[in-house]
Amino acid sequence: MKSKYLWLSSLFTLSLGLVAQEDTTSSEDDFDFSDFELAAEPAKVFCNNKVLGQSPTSLVGVFYNHQLAHDLPIELSDGSEFDRAEISAAQQFSLISNIPLISRNNILINMGITYQEQRYSINGGNGHPFIEHLKDNALRRTNLTFTLFKPLNEKNFILAQLGAEINGDYGFDMDFSKTRLPLALLYGWKPNDRLMYAFGASRTYLGGALNYVPIIYYYHTFQNQKWGIEALLPARALVRYRFNSLSFMSLGFQVNGASYALNNFQDYTAGYTGTNANNSEQLLAAQDVELRRSEIRAGLAYSRQLSGFFWISAEVGYRINYSYDVDENGDFLRFFGSDDPYLINTGLENPLYFTIGLSYVSP
Repeated sequence: MKSKYLWLSSLFTLSLGLVAQEDTTSSEDDFDFSDFELAAEPAKVFCNNKVLGQSPTSLVGVFYNHQLAHDLPIELSDGSEFDRAEISAAQQFSLISNIPLISRNNILINMGITYQEQRYSINGGNGHPFIEHLKDNALRRTNLTFTLFKPLNEKNFILAQLGAEINGDYGFDMDFSKTRLPLALLYGWKPNDRLMYAFGASRTYLGGALNYVPIIYYYHTFQNQKWGIEALLPARALVRYRFNSLSFMSLGFQVNGASYALNNFQDYTAGYTGTNANNSEQLLAAQDVELRRSEIRAGLAYSRQLSGFFWISAEVGYRINYSYDVDENGDFLRFFGSDDPYLINTGLENPLYFTIGLSYVSP
C-alpha cells in the first residue's frame, strides 16, 4: 500500500523537470483548457487562448488503447496477497468530442462529450467477487464538460471548467443519482504569444476518489518554435518537438482518475468464502460499492496530418498504477495518503501499452 503513495509524491517532484506526454485518449479528470479555436481574428485587444506552435485542437477523436498482460493480486489489509488473477489484455475504446458553443474574442465556451469503455480478459482469481465482476462487466464512463476561457485584457485571463459524469458498470440503466461533478478555476497571464501560465484549484477524481488539489497551467513554445512544453500539473505534462506544420512528437505523462459505481457487485458475492477482512459476510453487506481507479501513463507519441483536417496519432508507453481499490458507501472525500481502509485492496501491476487514434482537428 505504501508504494502507491510513493508514486504520487514522485509525480509532483518529477513534474517540475519531466519530459512529458499528453495522452489524448483519456479524459478522466484531465482539464484541458487549451482546446479552443477563434471563429475570427480578435476585433478588440484581448489575449487569445493559444500559444504559437501548440498541438492541434481535436474536434472529434476516436482512440483505441491496449495494455499488455499483467497480474491483478487481491491483498489483505496488511498488504499480503490473498488471491491473484491474470489480466491477459485490457482494452479501452474512447470517443471524444470538443464542440465550440460561443467563440468570440472576449469569451470562449466549449462543450466536451466523452464516452469510454474498458474491458478486461481475465484468467484465474479463485472466484473472488471483484475479479468475477470484472470478467463479466465493462467499465464505462460518460462525461459532459463545459469549459470557459474569459480574457480580461491583452495579458490576463480566467479559465473555468465544470463537468458532470456517470461512471460504472451500467448498460442502458444509468443511475443519475451517482453523477460526479469535477470542476476547476484558474487565473492566468499571457506575457507574449509563446507563453501562458495560470494558477488555481480543482475538485477532482484524479486519485480515484474525490479530492481537492492546487493546479498549475503552463504552455510555453521556445523561441525557435520547434520545442515546447504543454502542462496542466498534476494531471499531465509533455515536451513537444514539431518537425514541421504537419507532424510533431511528444514525450510525457498523463494521470487518469475516476470513481466507478459497481452496481452489479452483489450479484457475485453469494456463495463466496473468504478470510479475515475479505470474508463473504462483509462483501455481501457492502452498499454503494465503487472502484477507485487512478493511473499514470508515461509515453512517447507521434502525430501527423493524414489528409486535410484529419490527423492520426500513435503512442507507446508504460502504465503505472496508483489506485485500483474498492470502497463502499458511495462518493466521499478521500485525501491523498489517507489510511482509511478499503473494502478490497489490490496490487494491480504495471504493463506496457500502446494507443492509436484518429482525430478531426479544427481548421
